[in-house]
Amino acid sequence: MKKFDELMSVSNKIENISAEQAKNKLNDPNVQFIDVRNKESFSKGTIGNAIHMDRGLLEFYLADGSPLENDIFKNNPDKEYVVFCGLGGQGTLATKTMKDMGVKNVKNITGGMSEWEKIKD
Repeated sequence: MKKFDELMSVSNKIENISAEQAKNKLNDPNVQFIDVRNKESFSKGTIGNAIHMDRGLLEFYLADGSPLENDIFKNNPDKEYVVFCGLGGQGTLATKTMKDMGVKNVKNITGGMSEWEKIKD
């Protein structure tokens, strides 16, 4: 079985940005924030215009021909996607999945919502 550090080593294979860098993108119409936390956490508050995409269903949202395919990716191939979760782990894995599925411009917020909460004001 893989160790946690080994699992999180995918962080080196994706682009990570700080919460401060993400904040600078908040009003950019070419940036879409994606919240991969559970629905309950999302409903309690999120970042800007974030859409909810359950991490467990991410491949289904991205795969061509899937019954859950989300047109946001197909219709906006040049958009920048900024992914986040609660602490950074799920966001890291989701960003890697998105990259592997063909999303070109995807970044993860290091530390997720916990880092966002420190700088949001």
